[in-house]
Amino acid sequence: MQNALILAGGKSSRMGTDKTLLEFCGAPSITHFLFERLSKHFDNVKVASKQDKFNPKLPLVIDEFSEFAPIYVIANLDKYYNDPVFIIAADTPFVEIDTIKKLSKQKGQITLASDGEFIHYLCGFYSPSVAQTARNMIEKNDFRLSNLVQLCGYDSMKFGNLKQFFNINTKADYEEANI
Repeated sequence: MQNALILAGGKSSRMGTDKTLLEFCGAPSITHFLFERLSKHFDNVKVASKQDKFNPKLPLVIDEFSEFAPIYVIANLDKYYNDPVFIIAADTPFVEIDTIKKLSKQKGQITLASDGEFIHYLCGFYSPSVAQTARNMIEKNDFRLSNLVQLCGYDSMKFGNLKQFFNINTKADYEEANI
């Protein structure tokens, strides 16, 4: 697999501190933990962040927008990539590699994981060709990924292990996940 991009530029408002920098499962941060996992399977793993904040350093794509919405990163995919990119939020560190491999076999513009109840917009492959649609949506103040995937068309694949989509948003989530 070629490209993976970890989104680590959110507000972390429910956590009260930048969750992407929290120590995690023996790694310097949750972002480092996910970076190491993905680096074993992808040729090119980068982290989208608003600033260079990681120690040790990680390869970055700087998110230069003041707004905190993933659509801004997607709107710039065509500046950095020619091939589809696996996009995942840093606070979802347990997605199974088999899940990612199955998603990578689809060839649509957008392929997303689903658990049967929710579509996980930040766990899937996005083609750089969707960047212009994302830019058009931003111009109209529409930042919802659900609208982007509807406009571009998408495939979703259902996976049974719901625990792999566990999202770390609060201190209680962090304590539960950081085993």
